Amino acid sequence: MGPAGLIRSQLFVLALLGAAIAPGIAAVDGCSDPVVTIKAEAMSDEDIQVFEKTLRSAVAKVCAWWGPTFDGPYRVNIKDDKGPSMAMIPAWRGHHGNMLFRSEKTRDRKSPVLHEVTHIFAPNANRFLAEGLAVYAHEHLHGQAAYPNFGRDLHKAAKRYAAWADLPMLDAIVVPKGLLTPDRPQQLKAYTVAGSFVRYLIETRGMEKFRTLYAMTPMVPHERIPSDPARWETVYGMPLVALAAEWKAFVARQ
Repeated sequence: MGPAGLIRSQLFVLALLGAAIAPGIAAVDGCSDPVVTIKAEAMSDEDIQVFEKTLRSAVAKVCAWWGPTFDGPYRVNIKDDKGPSMAMIPAWRGHHGNMLFRSEKTRDRKSPVLHEVTHIFAPNANRFLAEGLAVYAHEHLHGQAAYPNFGRDLHKAAKRYAAWADLPMLDAIVVPKGLLTPDRPQQLKAYTVAGSFVRYLIETRGMEKFRTLYAMTPMVPHERIPSDPARWETVYGMPLVALAAEWKAFVARQ
C-alpha cells in the first residue's frame, strides 16, 4: 500500500448525529443512532462504510432486544494485526464504548460485531455469563457468521464439547481473566459451551430469571468480583451442577 492509501485507511470516519436507524430495525424508546468514530488500518473506504453499517445495525438490534443500557459514543479501532476482538475488557479498564477489531476479519465480514456490541450493552463480572450471553445474542439476533460457531447452530456446535465441560469451573472465572478451558488453546470450546448453556437457560427458564441471575454479578471497572455459587439455587431452585447435567442431556440429543 502506498503512502496515500495508508493515510486514507487511517483516517477517522465520523458518523453524523442525524443518521437513520439501520433499515428494518424498529426504533425503541431510548435507543438512538450512536455517534461512531472509526480508526482503521489497511481498510478501504468501502470496507469501512460496510463495517459502520454492520455496527449500526448491531447496535439497533441489541438495544431493541436488551434495552437502552448504553448511550455513549462508540470509539472503534480496527488494527492490521492478529488477535481477538474486544469491547468488554476496555469497559473494565474504564473505557466503556471502546471497541477493537482486526482488519483481515473485518474485510472478510467475519468479525463478531454483534457479540462485541452485546458486551457494551451488557458487561458482566462473570466471564462465563458475559461471553455466553454475547455468543447467544450473536446467534439469536442473526449476526454475521463469526467465532465461535461461525453460523452453526449453537447446541449442535456444543454437542462435541458437552461431555468434558466443567461449568462450575467456568462460572468461577472473573473478568478480566479470559474464559479458558484446561487446554488453554481451545478457548473456542468454552465460548461455544457458554453460548449454548445461556441459550438453554433463556429458552427453558425465560429471560426474566436469566436477567435476575445476570444482575447478581455486575461489572465494576478495575475490580475483580467473584461470583457466589449459591446464586444459581436462589434463582433457579437448583445448583449449577444440576442445571449443567440437564443441559448436557439436552445437548446430547441434538
